[in-house]
Amino acid sequence: MANTDNLTGVRNSGLAIADPFIGGTTQILEVTGKGEVSVATTLTEVQLGIKVERKTATAVQEQVAQRSTAVVDALRKLGAQELQTTSIQLNPVYSYENGTQTLTGFEGLNTLQFELPTVQSGAAIDKAIQAGANVIQNISFTASDEVLQHARLQVLSEAVKDAKAQAQAVFSTLQLTPGQIIDIDINSNDNPRLSPFVSNLITDRVSTTPIIGGSQTIKASVSLDIGYSPNSAVILDLPLNGLQQFA
Repeated sequence: MANTDNLTGVRNSGLAIADPFIGGTTQILEVTGKGEVSVATTLTEVQLGIKVERKTATAVQEQVAQRSTAVVDALRKLGAQELQTTSIQLNPVYSYENGTQTLTGFEGLNTLQFELPTVQSGAAIDKAIQAGANVIQNISFTASDEVLQHARLQVLSEAVKDAKAQAQAVFSTLQLTPGQIIDIDINSNDNPRLSPFVSNLITDRVSTTPIIGGSQTIKASVSLDIGYSPNSAVILDLPLNGLQQFA
């Protein structure tokens, strides 16, 4: 097991590594750099449903099917993307009186999901409700794939620069000579999409529903294992090798 020195991030791997620049035994400094960037969301993903309660299962199924078809047609005309059915439910409804359970009908719920630019999503929700939708289950926001990919590369660059700065500070303070970068670990994370409300029953609509998106945070961390000579008093610039592409 590796021994950790008092200075955070400096560890003795216990391995004898031949460093072509330094020679002799090389130990390891592990540093983790972090990057973070926020991007504006432009797309809205909506999950809405058609909920019906009738005396018989057949009546529920027929009504849900008719209204679902109307909602799908309305959304397609608006250019909704990624339109799909996410769930179909049919459940019995009971009443309870004096400890007796009585079947009173059936309840059906068909859930649809679609994606549109945020500026169009409010009008799309209103059209869907006019066509027969009466439940909004979830709304979330995200940036476009192109924007997200650019942001991911940006935070990786920031994380590498942060790790480099930390390593240079340690080596300079302790007067150690850096060697090769032995290992690189990358961990990236996109924060979950923002969801302003969940499971709201819609009964009546008159004006256009305003939908306002937020920002999405992209994070990444990069860990570098860098060899160094524990006995050297020479201060050198930290070599990035092939990491200049992230700068």
